[in-house]
Amino acid sequence: MKVSVLIPSFNNATWLSACLQSCIDQGQLLHEIIVVDDHSTDNSWEVLQTWRDKYPETIKIFLNPEKGANHARNYAFEQSTAHYIQWLDSDDRLLPGKFEKQIQPLLSGEADIIYSDWQMDFWIDGQLSKSEQMTYKDNPDFLEELIKDNWTSPNNYLLTRGMAERLTGGIGWNPDTKIGQDREYFTMAGILGARFKYVQGVFAVYNKQTSGTISGMDFKKRLELNQVLEWRFGHEIDEQVWIDPTKKRRYQNILDTHKLKACFYHQKIKLDKPISPFSIHWDLMHWKMRLALPLVYLRTHMVLLFSK
Repeated sequence: MKVSVLIPSFNNATWLSACLQSCIDQGQLLHEIIVVDDHSTDNSWEVLQTWRDKYPETIKIFLNPEKGANHARNYAFEQSTAHYIQWLDSDDRLLPGKFEKQIQPLLSGEADIIYSDWQMDFWIDGQLSKSEQMTYKDNPDFLEELIKDNWTSPNNYLLTRGMAERLTGGIGWNPDTKIGQDREYFTMAGILGARFKYVQGVFAVYNKQTSGTISGMDFKKRLELNQVLEWRFGHEIDEQVWIDPTKKRRYQNILDTHKLKACFYHQKIKLDKPISPFSIHWDLMHWKMRLALPLVYLRTHMVLLFSK
């Protein structure tokens, strides 16, 4: 019972060696490392070949048959063979003991996905600026945290192959999704009934860089794309017979609150249905937004009324 590490990579030659070494350091529970290069234009392929030659039984490298990070992730999973799956971006790394600690609840059948504490390293112009540790606890309704977008680094998780198989076919890594790809993947896992369990300890490092990432996208465009993502969550939640009706309403209210927040920042975003003022989650809003929300609420609902 070992782990396949699946890594999509694009133009991260500078980070690749630290990423791969962190996987090798997991020891005997590591079954294989599968890297799918997304047509990098730097020397990533040469770096990958060097590591493959050093660990030919463990490291497998492929060129993405298509283009895009989610295509690379899906292709990597198709090549994998282990019982447990570790997703890892090529500019991040794992910390020692991750597999040893996180695999136990998976082996016993207590959970489908494990999460822990993790570390965020902030980089400015290639220099480490600071590190912060993100601490969690066991949560009986982790799906609610995912819907709230209380984000955790994707390499923080470890999951069963069975759960990963349920997310194939674009259910998890949807090639059409432009933002929040990892949020979509693990939220869809929760919507499909994945059991999440917390294991204490810091086992993953997420590197936050100042350039070269999706964060450069226009803020309003991000809001628009995020609404597409959250509409999908709402639709999928409605389709699940296993979710209690009371919880469904709570989840939908959270999504409605997110939509009102988006309307606060972007006037072109419109409501598709009325939202009860009693269903709003005020705790998800900054106090300045709470002061302005009555005007936002009036504007959005007047637009909705006159558009019919």
